[in-house]
Amino acid sequence: MSILITGANGAIGYDLVSILSKKYSIFGVYRTKTLKLKKIKNVKWVKLNLKKKINIKIKPPPKYIIHCAVDQQPSRKKNIREYIFSNLKILKNIIELAKKNKVKLIINLSSIESYGDIKTKKLNEDYLSNNHNVYGMMKLLSEEILSSQKINFINLRLPGVLCEPISNKLTRPWLSSLFFRIKNNQKVTVYNLKSYFNSVISTQDIANLVNFLIKKKMMIRDTFNFATLKPMILKNLINLVTKKLNYKDKVIEKNNKNNKSFYISTKKLEKKLKYKTQTTQQTIELYLEKLLQYAK
Repeated sequence: MSILITGANGAIGYDLVSILSKKYSIFGVYRTKTLKLKKIKNVKWVKLNLKKKINIKIKPPPKYIIHCAVDQQPSRKKNIREYIFSNLKILKNIIELAKKNKVKLIINLSSIESYGDIKTKKLNEDYLSNNHNVYGMMKLLSEEILSSQKINFINLRLPGVLCEPISNKLTRPWLSSLFFRIKNNQKVTVYNLKSYFNSVISTQDIANLVNFLIKKKMMIRDTFNFATLKPMILKNLINLVTKKLNYKDKVIEKNNKNNKSFYISTKKLEKKLKYKTQTTQQTIELYLEKLLQYAK
């Protein structure tokens, strides 16, 4: 069984290459080497510009595609329209590649930001999206393009993704940055500690779902929230982290009405696919263990 992973040089893509190569043959597609690409068993690195038509023949043909690649955010040299167009062009080229190779399923890593401005306490897939930022609009349009094609797909609306700790530097998402500050005994300010939180997932969680989909041979055409189970009260989460990382300072608590808090429902995933992610606490504890192991 072979899997093609786009954006394989990014943090999420690289993790998925490393994890899934233990079980499958992987084609890791990249454009530029933002990370040092190591030799990994069962991995073939493929340099491609996905904004151009993909003419190469991949043998054996991949049966699954995990689409992680995102063109860079718009800048002064690249306006918003060009940014969105280039990312949609990448997706269309991936779809054509999938059709030519009779790919069973495209696993598209989308984002919670595809909902736009979230004004609800409990976020499920029925929420009407509005007032998007550029990234969120691009992700929403990508989902719609996949829906319009005669191909199997699953859109995973991801929150902040915890990748494997590879450095002692400040990283995204917000939760990783928080861990970094706590680990280094820096000042920490957290808003709305009484709110519920599960806006997190790990690359291991994503890989676990990929394994599940392949094992069950699922043919899907749908969109799902993909976050941890059992939201934690943010204060309890912070207490868990500060205790584990031996934080010596005091967390500064602030309330901010403009900082809207919500938790993510995964009921559709559980009901339709019969699949459950790890709990928020399990994901946080596992990541902290890895963070401490890396620091040794």
